[in-house]
Amino acid sequence: MAEFITPLSVVDDEDNEPAAVVDTIAVQGSPNRLVINQAGTRLYVASATLPQAITVIDTASRSVINTIDSLGSPIWLALHPNAPRLYVSDNSGATDTPITVIDTLTDTVIDSITGFTTVNGMALNSSGSRLYVADEGASEVVIINTSNFLRIGVTSVVRPVDIAVAPGGARSHVASQFGNWTSINLGTNNVVTQTDTVAGVPTTIAHARFSARVYITYSERGEVVIGDTITAEVSQILRDLAGPWQVAFNTMRELAYVTQTDSNQVGIINTRTQDVIGAIDGFDKPRGIVVSPDGRTAYVANIGNSSVAVVRL
Repeated sequence: MAEFITPLSVVDDEDNEPAAVVDTIAVQGSPNRLVINQAGTRLYVASATLPQAITVIDTASRSVINTIDSLGSPIWLALHPNAPRLYVSDNSGATDTPITVIDTLTDTVIDSITGFTTVNGMALNSSGSRLYVADEGASEVVIINTSNFLRIGVTSVVRPVDIAVAPGGARSHVASQFGNWTSINLGTNNVVTQTDTVAGVPTTIAHARFSARVYITYSERGEVVIGDTITAEVSQILRDLAGPWQVAFNTMRELAYVTQTDSNQVGIINTRTQDVIGAIDGFDKPRGIVVSPDGRTAYVANIGNSSVAVVRL
């Protein structure tokens, strides 16, 4: 059974200021996806187009402190929860490309994991001992032992795009092309359920923090599909969104945030009622989004103007 933290109310105190962009940080290339460490002190931003690099940002000073290049076209990122390790894929459209392992203490490349066809999304379990890789070209989810970077298992999933591991680490959830959402038992690495969602190619899948639900974004359809992981059924579809790209969850409250690339907004979702309840303006083609561990700040990758927006939540 997954364990969920009891959240705070979704209602703001009267003295709280509304969510808004409070700063922007210039980065190189076209930032697409980003991750934040558990301390909330370092942000890693992937830019797959020239100049291609991982930008390292100090969140206290809101400044760039390093860039890591010679990584090909970095797109998907996974950050180890306990060890100083960042896993980076090389262009989700390429073939036979590796996953690069970076030591985040020195921001240097220390290893490379090979043997994939086309790497898309990646996710780590709660201890960081296993890395799950969506090899879209091979129609496989590959399980990597992070202690030695060896392949220890494979689960057949047709054209997987992205992976989310549920709180508690019992299952992973995979969004695939052709409108499939697959649940995998991480004890056996066997498929438990497969659910039809909507026709199209998803951009991301994310698991809610406080409920047994997954959120799958379909940018071209303008939809976010919400799936109930207990019943393995679609519980809600949020429609009429403008290029929804990625969903991130508040760490303290029953709220989620969805970037909308085509309207330059971030939508606010009440995860209890599964409704869009507002929007934050001030972005330039937002793509990736993460929320700080204290739930007070979001960081959004603006692919339109090569920046990261700092958002007060």
